[in-house]
Amino acid sequence: MSAAPAGYPRERHVPERTCVACRTRRPQGEFVRLTRIEGRWQEQTGNRTGRGAYVCSDSPNCWQDKRLRRAFGPQAPEVSALLARRFQSTQTNQPMTD
Repeated sequence: MSAAPAGYPRERHVPERTCVACRTRRPQGEFVRLTRIEGRWQEQTGNRTGRGAYVCSDSPNCWQDKRLRRAFGPQAPEVSALLARRFQSTQTNQPMTD
């Protein structure tokens, strides 16, 4: 890898992740990260450690428990409900525009 030529700004690295449901690669900020804590999958903000999985934050198709079974096994329905509640709460918190 070579350095950027003099006078050009250096491009900033944007980490990419893959959705466990649809297998789409996107920038990390476009996903919800779920972390496995004491055997249960939870959404956690801030500093996250441990086993993690990424799901598209804007695609309800990815939240269907059928699509989540590969990654979350028997906890897929619980994870699906968690993501649906998260989406509903973000929709009710947004200001209405005319």
